Amino acid sequence: MQQQILYKPSYAMAVVTLAANESIDVEAGSMVAMTHGMKIKTMLNGNSSGFFGKIWNFFSALAKKVMGGETMMINRYTPPPGQSGQVYVAPSLTGDIIQHKIQPGMKLIIQATSYLASVGDVKIKLKWGGLRSLFGGEGLFLLQAVGSGELWVNSYGAIYEIDVQGSYVVDTGHIVAFEDSLDFKIKKVGGWKSTLFSGEGLVCEFKGNGKLWIQTRNLGQLVTWLTPMLPA
Repeated sequence: MQQQILYKPSYAMAVVTLAANESIDVEAGSMVAMTHGMKIKTMLNGNSSGFFGKIWNFFSALAKKVMGGETMMINRYTPPPGQSGQVYVAPSLTGDIIQHKIQPGMKLIIQATSYLASVGDVKIKLKWGGLRSLFGGEGLFLLQAVGSGELWVNSYGAIYEIDVQGSYVVDTGHIVAFEDSLDFKIKKVGGWKSTLFSGEGLVCEFKGNGKLWIQTRNLGQLVTWLTPMLPA
């Protein structure tokens, strides 16, 4: 498998070249183009097999849609037998894409809606974020990537990587992903006056050692800006 990400950071698109017998799982609706002859298999967004596994996949996919912001279905693209092929993928919103290697024992926490595609044995699970994530504007559930393979994550705006050594504070609407080695808590940006009137609201304080990825734009702020302009 080879990959490159074009048109970063505003209009990023990932171009993935698959060797024979390789496949890529792509979030439904994210395929931009592909080489001729690619086989497409649409599946529930789950990882279990067998009869009861299929039932579990249905409820898992439903939970990811309702609680994690993902679609219920994913599409698996595979080149024709004995041939290579390319798939172009991009998110719905303008923004950036990063590619991250998932290794056994590693857990990457992803904000809802940021999963784009994966190659290999990468499993996407729901992770309970607790009430702290609800108050932080991220919802009760986050996504957790585990297994082994390559993962593509998208954002709204450009993505910036921070190597946290100790503690770091980020506005909750700018979090894209972080390593499981980091703990986090939701807190006020300052006193109650600053929290209510500064426009910053609540922030997320990370502690520990690990990598954190943030986005330069806030989708919630975009919605707030657009809402008064919508017809009544």
